[in-house]
Amino acid sequence: MGKRTRFKYLVAEQRGTTKTIAANTTLTSDNILKDGNSFIKINGAYTLTIPAASSALKGVSLFVAGNNGSSKVAVAAGFNGGGASYDTVTVGAYNAVEFWCDGSYWYALTGSVSAS
Repeated sequence: MGKRTRFKYLVAEQRGTTKTIAANTTLTSDNILKDGNSFIKINGAYTLTIPAASSALKGVSLFVAGNNGSSKVAVAAGFNGGGASYDTVTVGAYNAVEFWCDGSYWYALTGSVSAS
């Protein structure tokens, strides 16, 4: 248990870095876990693709803000395991959405977003 607790603190110490994207961008697990990117600003009508859910990302939250009505977040296999019809969420202009991973799927934790 001690190692797991230390790992949680280590990840928490590294997270909190803001990344601004101004082009279609793919975020990797390393961007999140090693570089600390946990808040991403989408600057325009671009799509941020987040990594597939994995045990390494279990418990991770990402906060994504958009400044355009077409700012989107995508993930392979869909959010909440919904499949290809649910693989993109429109963040929208001046909104922020939290995405959380349970190790198997990503979830969009804002009631006002819908699959697109």
